[in-house]
Amino acid sequence: MAPDGGKRNTWWRSDQGSVTLEFVLAFPVVLTLIMGAAQFGHIWMARQVVSYAAFAAGRAALICHDSERDQACRQAAEEVCAWVSIGQASGEAEKKIPGWGKIPGSGAVNRKTTVKIDDVDDWTVKVTVDFDFALVMPIAGAVIGWAVNPYEWTERRADMTGDAHRHQDSIGYPHLRFSETSIVCKPYKTMPKNNLPSGGW
Repeated sequence: MAPDGGKRNTWWRSDQGSVTLEFVLAFPVVLTLIMGAAQFGHIWMARQVVSYAAFAAGRAALICHDSERDQACRQAAEEVCAWVSIGQASGEAEKKIPGWGKIPGSGAVNRKTTVKIDDVDDWTVKVTVDFDFALVMPIAGAVIGWAVNPYEWTERRADMTGDAHRHQDSIGYPHLRFSETSIVCKPYKTMPKNNLPSGGW
C-alpha cells in the first residue's frame, strides 16, 4: 500500500494551472489585437482630420489677400491638425484655439505640418498638407511603425518623416506621414466696382 493511503500521486494528470497557462499565452496576443484595433481607429480618424485640414487651408487661400495667403493657409491647416498632434519638445508652447483654449500636446504641430499651395487657375487652388502623425498605442504603434519602415528600427535609417520627431519629442513615438490634397474652387469672383457683368459670363 502506498504511503499516502493507497492514493497514487497524479500531479501529471491534473489540470490545475492550465487556465493560468492559457491566460499567460493568450493575453499578449489579445492585448496586441486590442491595441492594434485602437491604433488603426486612431490612424483612420487622423487621416480624416488631415484631409479636412487640406480643405480648410484651401478655403483660407481663396478668401485672403495674396500677401497673407501662405500664412493663412498654414495657420488654417495647423489649427485643424492640432487636435491630433501628439508629442512636443520642451519649449514648444501648446496651441490655443479661440473659444477652446489650449490643446494638450499640440506644441509640435508647426514642426509636424507642411503646407504646399498651387494655383490651378484664377478660380481654383490646390493645397497639399503633409502631417507626421505619432503612433502612440503601446505595442501596436511600434509594430505598425516597424512594418511601415523596418530600417528605422534596425539600421536607424531615417524614414520619410526624417526620424526627427523621435528625437525631439519628449516621448519618442514612431510616426506615419499623411499627405492629403484638396482642390477648392472659388464659388464667386471679386470684381471691381461698377464692372458688371464680369467677362466670361
